[in-house]
Amino acid sequence: MRRSPVVLLPLLLAACGGSGSNITISDSEGNVAIVTDAEGRTRVKAPGVGISAKLPQFKIDAKDFDVSGMKLYPGTTIRDINITADTARNVTGSDRDHVQLSFDAPAPLATVQAWYRDAMAKRGFKVTASGNGLAGTTDEGEPITLQLDANGADKSRGSLRIGA
Repeated sequence: MRRSPVVLLPLLLAACGGSGSNITISDSEGNVAIVTDAEGRTRVKAPGVGISAKLPQFKIDAKDFDVSGMKLYPGTTIRDINITADTARNVTGSDRDHVQLSFDAPAPLATVQAWYRDAMAKRGFKVTASGNGLAGTTDEGEPITLQLDANGADKSRGSLRIGA
């Protein structure tokens, strides 16, 4: 069963304030946006509504996030999370919901690449190599793209996108 990224909204707002991560939740039309920055300031913007508040600080890391049962590389820290809900889905029949996160992993590029390749295979994902990362589908048929780059000798940076 397909779950809209908007379902994650309460969890993210409760857990993400001041995480050191930037979190953005929006609809595909740009009408509604919820943004939480690294200092815990949360802004809600919708037609006729503008709210700003400071939330308690919590840290989000690899153990707090999973994709169809697959966790992030151990020790990973999340820099940014962007969630977009497709508000035009009922009109167009397309489904463009997606979640995208940017992260830092505490290991060399080759180690992180191999770890994700094996972790995705164990979860039944169908992926192939794509540049330094992987692309394909999750075990539920959701599009998934992983982009990785070296960030010095012993660190990696990545971006993971789930959905269209």
